Amino acid sequence: MTAEELKLRGKTVYFRKALTAANFDSERVLVTDAFQFGELWLRRNKKEALPYWQQARDYYSATKLLPPVAAPLTAYYCFLNAAKALLIVKGATFSESHGVSGDFSSSKRSLSNEEISIKNAGILSSLSKHLGEKETRSEHTLKEVLSNLPFIHRAYRYTYTSHPEIFIPLRNVLYRVHPNGKEVWFSASIEGKYAKPQSLKALPSEVEVDAGYKDRTVIRTKKRIKWYKKGAAAADKLRALKALQSLHHFIRSRVTFISAAPDLWYLKRDMAGATTIDRRGITLIMAAMHRLSELSRYDPEGLKGYFERGENWLLAEFIQNAPGQFIDELSCEMTDLEFGLPGIRPSGK
Repeated sequence: MTAEELKLRGKTVYFRKALTAANFDSERVLVTDAFQFGELWLRRNKKEALPYWQQARDYYSATKLLPPVAAPLTAYYCFLNAAKALLIVKGATFSESHGVSGDFSSSKRSLSNEEISIKNAGILSSLSKHLGEKETRSEHTLKEVLSNLPFIHRAYRYTYTSHPEIFIPLRNVLYRVHPNGKEVWFSASIEGKYAKPQSLKALPSEVEVDAGYKDRTVIRTKKRIKWYKKGAAAADKLRALKALQSLHHFIRSRVTFISAAPDLWYLKRDMAGATTIDRRGITLIMAAMHRLSELSRYDPEGLKGYFERGENWLLAEFIQNAPGQFIDELSCEMTDLEFGLPGIRPSGK
């Protein structure tokens, strides 16, 4: 007997983009402009964060009008101010320093020689701590960071053809409950070439193939949580929901998404020939854009050189798509709500 979809108030509990405190009991917020909704939400919930959010919106608009050599500067300040708004909402302490710096380690220009250092204090450092990141390394290269972002992974692999594919596309991403009603776990389907035995051998240790399905390939978390039965006391329900939050935070470190219509979910796996960075999307995007903003400010000729070589498409894709991806993920994190585009019904929902 296969497990049923977990439901709250009669609605299936689908996977959420928010990481630390996803509101599983809320409906999706359908918006065409996350900044407008964010402004409304902040006016009701945390007005002191509003000036940073409004300035982030202005930098976002400016970024769309600038060429790739100049756009990283305004894009980064958009991210910086949006991150400040998030940290204020969450009551996190932070210093006004950026929390990240960059350098160039060689006379030979390459993305693998563009260094990114995440500091012990500052905005990016506080963001990393709020998200509960467990990455022990504070030094990364720009090439490594870009390789860990799913929304540019195809462009990355066309640029660096020997790099393995580390993201497996997922469908039906949700939570399931055991037929006895006592246990809950994360579940998702894998299709096509990714469901072949050789690919499944590379699954991360947090998940396993669910043997309960014979007609398709379904994975689930090895970790499970206790659930409550119908008629349970309020305290038992609260404990179960907290456990669900913990499970979500646990697997969300492995499951990431591309902001799209509808959103596209991926399982991130460790592969030989690739460097896995245990950080969340908004941290990686902000770190990479900071390094590009430094080049835009202090070495525009060096940045221009990348657009005249083989990295041009990769960097153009990142600079163009990173702002939308960042604001979508950060908006969900700031409000604990799930954002989506009007008129788009995600598959299975």
